[in-house]
Amino acid sequence: MFTVIRGGCFSRHSSDFVMQRPNGLPYYVLLIIKSCSEITINGRQQTCRPDSFLLIRPNTPYSYKNPNGEYIDDWLHFHCQPEDMEILEEGMFHQSFPICNTRLLTTYIQQILWENNFSEQDEKEYYVDSLFRILLRHVCSDFHSDAVPDYNPYQYKLQKIRLELSAAPYKKYSAGEFAEQLKISTSYFQSLYKTLFGIPFQADIINMRVDYAKELILCTDIPLEQIAYSCGYTNEVHFYRQFLSKTGMTPGDYRKIYSS
Repeated sequence: MFTVIRGGCFSRHSSDFVMQRPNGLPYYVLLIIKSCSEITINGRQQTCRPDSFLLIRPNTPYSYKNPNGEYIDDWLHFHCQPEDMEILEEGMFHQSFPICNTRLLTTYIQQILWENNFSEQDEKEYYVDSLFRILLRHVCSDFHSDAVPDYNPYQYKLQKIRLELSAAPYKKYSAGEFAEQLKISTSYFQSLYKTLFGIPFQADIINMRVDYAKELILCTDIPLEQIAYSCGYTNEVHFYRQFLSKTGMTPGDYRKIYSS
């Protein structure tokens, strides 16, 4: 079971700050590093880029700083049993590596700290342990990823936009409007969207609308022509063509085959 001792989010220190632990600490140290930094572990120095993860074992000498500016990180000090760490590989300790979604991991750390500090005692241990395991699963996924993620300052906002689309695919959306929200050009928005999610903006909306249509076809008795408008299409022909293109069958055939 993972037990948190203390932690923090968005901890900030000036360029003259140096964290030195010549004898390490008697527990694990987890860092999500959000600024450039120089780190020394067991006498071996490494340079760490922003949006990186670092895990240090108990009683391991270490120090870190950012001599060129402000140092920023999220951090946790914690205990666990040896078997709890079996999901991690040896290479994940004492060597920083890039992570894909810093904001997501920060959210987990914030929730871990909340549960650790304010939950009832009989619930706290379960909540903290569960959240910690989810956090480490995400870290493992990033560690095994072949692609090294590039820093993307728009990632969190683009993820919010995609969630907005999936929650209401029937609404009318414009790449230009979202680009204006982010204060970037429409072409750059579309490029960022495709790079991050692996699918063009408009194609993603079409897929979401077809998936929504499938749900309405199978889970309701709404007439097909009404489903077309409920999914954001202005005419039935367009709806039928896109549904056929994505599924290989008409909405009517889909209802006949799968509704039973």
